Amino acid sequence: MAAIPKNHPRYMSLLTREKISQAMKNGIVHETGLIAHGRGEAFDYLLGEKTISPVELAEKTAAAALLS
Repeated sequence: MAAIPKNHPRYMSLLTREKISQAMKNGIVHETGLIAHGRGEAFDYLLGEKTISPVELAEKTAAAALLS
């Protein structure tokens, strides 16, 4: 995994996801652990977490690149 800057707004989430992914590869956690983590992330957004503007711009730029 690429190094994640500690000031990244999703640092803890990305770190947790990587740990769950490694545990799955090692046979410690079932793949549903990754699904559950993703579901929790979705609820964070539903409960009011907002996407910061630089990320929103990056999303739109990536989508435009895929469509062109």
